[in-house]
Amino acid sequence: MASTMTGIYEHLSELFALPLTKNVALFSVMLGVILIVPLLTQKLRIPHVIGLILCGVAMGPHALGIIDNSGAISLFSTIGILYIMFTAGLELDLNQFKLNRNRSFAFGFLTWAVPLTIIFPICHFGYGLGALESFLVGSMFGTHTLIAYPAVSRMGVAVDPCVAVSVGGTILVDAGVLILLAVILGLASGNLSAAFWIELIASLAIFSLVMFFVVPRIAVWFFAHWHRENYLRYIFVLFMVFVSALLAEIAGLEGIVGAFLAGLVLNRMIPKNSQLMHQVEFVGNVLFIPIFLVTVGMLVDLGVVFDGPRTAILAAVLSISAIAGKFGAAWIAQKWFRYTKAQRNTMFGLSVARVAATLAIVLVAHRAELIDDSFLNAAIVLILVTCIVASFVTESAAQQLALERSQAYANGTHESEHAYANVLVPIANPEHAHDLLEFAEILHGNDSASRVTMLSVIPDSSCAETNIHAIRQDIVKAFKDKLNPRKHQISTVIDPNISDGIARAAREHTASALVLGWPMTGLSDIIIGEKWKAVIHDVDRLVIWCDLPMNAAKTTRLTIFTLPHAERECGFDGWFDMILKIAEHYTLKIVHIGTEEVSQAMRTRRDFLQKSIPIENASSAPIDDEQVKSIVKPEDWIVFISARKNTFCHMSICEKIPEYLSKHFKSQNKLLIYPSQPASCAEIDEFGVV
Repeated sequence: MASTMTGIYEHLSELFALPLTKNVALFSVMLGVILIVPLLTQKLRIPHVIGLILCGVAMGPHALGIIDNSGAISLFSTIGILYIMFTAGLELDLNQFKLNRNRSFAFGFLTWAVPLTIIFPICHFGYGLGALESFLVGSMFGTHTLIAYPAVSRMGVAVDPCVAVSVGGTILVDAGVLILLAVILGLASGNLSAAFWIELIASLAIFSLVMFFVVPRIAVWFFAHWHRENYLRYIFVLFMVFVSALLAEIAGLEGIVGAFLAGLVLNRMIPKNSQLMHQVEFVGNVLFIPIFLVTVGMLVDLGVVFDGPRTAILAAVLSISAIAGKFGAAWIAQKWFRYTKAQRNTMFGLSVARVAATLAIVLVAHRAELIDDSFLNAAIVLILVTCIVASFVTESAAQQLALERSQAYANGTHESEHAYANVLVPIANPEHAHDLLEFAEILHGNDSASRVTMLSVIPDSSCAETNIHAIRQDIVKAFKDKLNPRKHQISTVIDPNISDGIARAAREHTASALVLGWPMTGLSDIIIGEKWKAVIHDVDRLVIWCDLPMNAAKTTRLTIFTLPHAERECGFDGWFDMILKIAEHYTLKIVHIGTEEVSQAMRTRRDFLQKSIPIENASSAPIDDEQVKSIVKPEDWIVFISARKNTFCHMSICEKIPEYLSKHFKSQNKLLIYPSQPASCAEIDEFGVV
């Protein structure tokens, strides 16, 4: 009995020996921390990021010694920081980034130069470091890590211009300082020769070539051939993140640069509200990023503060100077770019935290004996302090920024978009309706009451009830991996007339928009009574006919054809808001073919909604065959805004458009849109009398 108890005790002692090394015990503790800490911080009303970092401090090797930064923990920590940078690139509004790229360069320079201006004289004159070492320390504290980015994403303000500027500035300053580190190390060791510069420039050039030309083509090919295999797509995304990070390290940069560029490359290929995007965010937010935050705390050794006054004073001085430098940069940017206080604080919160790049630089500089132990320990304390400041400031600023944007909607200074809360998708063949469902999900609102309804109209016959059961089973089978009871529903209607059944279902489900497969043209449609024309006549909601043979990742423009006076249609705001939503979802440029009056109305509406999507007016001449063929490019998504009969925009060309587009642009994505025509809209009878 005694030997048995001794054996159990030895087994438990081995299993729970500190620091934990057994994987099961280690991950049980880590998952417990990830579960419990947010619950406690929510009660205490502090950002859960702070709780995770402080928990890492307490559990780390310099305190209780429960865990250390080795093995699996180190791997997950690396994945976490790469995930943060990848997500920042993935969620970045590329249109905003392009519009604000000069501001990103300016802010990146400010966040490097202002802290350098403050810290350089402190190190050089106050602590006696050489000019080269002081310059390196000042540059090191000019870098920052987007540790607080998840708060901005969670608050829904990642599309704000100040966030695009901050994210762009982050990668520019981090990459620049890391390259500068290589130059300083070469200068310090006397190896700054012609061969050094040739190797550095060649590696950066090859890395850029692979990331911006090779990787995008591989990604487009993969998503085009495997766009319905969700698990394979997610594995591919992870693969691209790590391969890009590896390529960056081969080129002499930190892996975070490659991860960020991977996010930029995949930005257009992973739509913001897609299932794949939700998978990426979910796995990162519940596992990789929290473990990374815990490991940040594990780096901190609070004992160094009491290891003589020099280290404590140096840590305090550098922390205050670094925070002041980042705030100064954000303040200058606010005045320069005419941003609000909330935008300034958001930029400050995103740029004040130092982790990845700073840690990499300080460790390399310490190994090269450019800085001593005091500066190393002071930098570790600074990492903790700036992470805490960043979390509090960003959480508060993002809330204020979200409040400002919501108040702008409420006060009418920023009119809300049309939210198609309920979208109806009539389905004839479930096997061929996957693209329709994905398109409908872009349009429907994100509130819990919104629905995408898949409709099947069953002819009235003696076996109608049997057919209802069969078609429902076919729909469930076809969409088994995509159906979500919270936002999808299946509806069946018995009606001898298909268009009447669709119209009745649209009213019953209070549908704001209908998404249908491309209308048949030619003899077969004439024989069955031109059903598509009947639907247009019977339904007064926004109707979108879709033909989507091309993978959206291959498209670069939305080419829109409009009729004269389209801006005066009752449904103008509705269809144009939908176009903006598609362009924003896939990061597309809008090219308009129509009158200048319509173009001006589109720009006014875009500016009113504070969108950054470029709109180019390619032609204002009447639409003709040669014009269409000369303007439309193979990578275009073609949109024709038609009009119902007896409305003042209707022209004879409207009846020929489906057949024309099917004939000449068979392989391209096409939308044929009929704006909503509520009963309050006046109609024109055949004699032109209202």
